[in-house]
Amino acid sequence: MSQKVQRNVSCPCGSGQKYKKCCMLKAKDESNRRYDHREGVQQALVWLNQNYRPQIDQWVEQAWFTGMSDVERQGIATADPQIRAIHDVNVLELLLAEGRFSDEESEATPLQLVLAQAELGLNAPQQTYLKQLSQRPLRLYRVTTSTAGQSFEVADVLTQEGFEVPDAMGSRMFDVGDVVALRMMDTGGVWETSGAIYHIPSDYQDELIQLLQAVDSALSATIAKFWLKLVAAHV
Repeated sequence: MSQKVQRNVSCPCGSGQKYKKCCMLKAKDESNRRYDHREGVQQALVWLNQNYRPQIDQWVEQAWFTGMSDVERQGIATADPQIRAIHDVNVLELLLAEGRFSDEESEATPLQLVLAQAELGLNAPQQTYLKQLSQRPLRLYRVTTSTAGQSFEVADVLTQEGFEVPDAMGSRMFDVGDVVALRMMDTGGVWETSGAIYHIPSDYQDELIQLLQAVDSALSATIAKFWLKLVAAHV
């Protein structure tokens, strides 16, 4: 993994300015924007939890855990606490992005219900970000470069399309060669991830790739179910 750029050295972009006066400021702006987007997501999830708790529980049972045996559910419940924390983020992100409450007469999705609530006070960028969640499914990526504390680059495993993500935290989480499923979000020409992370160990990558090559849609559901079974097995 590459070394973090020091504050007082010349900026790698070639502007002639010190890093702290150039790209470091841009990185701070991007971090603030990413925080605002995540804050909107958190507000949406809190509102859903307060108003649709029974429907959320039903969705988790009927969609997230569908086909999981009692043994597998116990495996998920006893997974490492860090994995459990990732699990909790992933399940709620998928609910908001692509979930549907089956007992709603209007058949409105959780996302549609959230966007219809003026009381939430979501700003325009937050609303735009939330709308985009349903338009960008999870996809499988291979990390091609990672600069600690700055950014990382990935390539879509199926299409080879590349993305550069300016994300200080994410760049510390990934090593070159890692294969992870992410929801890639376009925020005004700058890419960021939605927060969900599905790390796929090397021994299981080929199997998942073959599964994804065989489906035309339902990429997110296929990835989530595959990853969930790995969590259940404590892989």
